[in-house]
Amino acid sequence: SRGLGDVYKRQVYKTSDNLNVRSEPSTSGSKLGLLPAGTIVDYVEDYDSEWAVINYDGTQAYVSKQFLVHD
Repeated sequence: SRGLGDVYKRQVYKTSDNLNVRSEPSTSGSKLGLLPAGTIVDYVEDYDSEWAVINYDGTQAYVSKQFLVHD
């Protein structure tokens, strides 16, 4: 059985490669920045099977999930 701590634990992800941060969940979305490999991201939620929502510079932005790994 899972303890209550597991339920509330935030998921921690870091980048496995240099990762573009985008304004939209699309490679055509404008680039807001670049996260170097090994950066821990402020993960919010999955957007869909390909994109995740993160907090970036105080705003919500999108990154490709294929370059995120569990820390």
